Amino acid sequence: MNLSALLLLTAVGAACINQRVDALTIDQIIGLLMGGSPPYWKVIFDVDSSGSINTTEWYYSKQATLDTLFIIDNTPAADSVHPIRHRIGLVRFSDEDVTKVIFGLGTYGLFSQNYMAIASVPKKGIQTNTKKGLQLCQNELGVQGKRLVWMTTDGKSNQGGNPVPKANAMKSTGIVICVVAVGPDTNMTEINDMASWLWIPGYIKPKRCVLEFESFQAYKTAARAARNRVVPARRNRRIK
Repeated sequence: MNLSALLLLTAVGAACINQRVDALTIDQIIGLLMGGSPPYWKVIFDVDSSGSINTTEWYYSKQATLDTLFIIDNTPAADSVHPIRHRIGLVRFSDEDVTKVIFGLGTYGLFSQNYMAIASVPKKGIQTNTKKGLQLCQNELGVQGKRLVWMTTDGKSNQGGNPVPKANAMKSTGIVICVVAVGPDTNMTEINDMASWLWIPGYIKPKRCVLEFESFQAYKTAARAARNRVVPARRNRRIK
């Protein structure tokens, strides 16, 4: 499905629609966005590493990110992460001074290189500067092409100011923002306001691109299940 078929809603009028998207899955969203014909996508993983996330939860978060990378690499076909196809980057956000681009868009051309780069990202930080993380994502994605921010957060933004205006400015340029909200104390008003709206086949109203999980372990489990639905079984065994 091409981008014109999605109708990303950013107008103020869309705010009156208040629906949860719990039924959506990672592979469903990636397939909707990337399952059609080229051109391919620019993707920045925007990953929260603040102090409210412990070491085990950070490991689960990275495992889920890696499984999402698997899905992207197999959408619309195998080996879609490539220097001339989908390009990947990663931003880690927490404190002002450690919120940074870990590797820029397209730094690593191949799936295996991106996999190793994501797996080795260290956890740093105490606070949560969501706004700066978004700004860095915007800088990497530029102003042209199909662009996606895949944010993972426990929803406790507490530094750098309100991230919603920055998210709205990004969406107005065509950037799609999907937010994975993890844990029981997420600020869902902020998260829903940051996320893009998508038309999902089979639904009569648009859905926010938000996935909610009660824990990082649940997120990891869901991401692995999504990967197993997408990645061919033989290749899945080989690269497990």
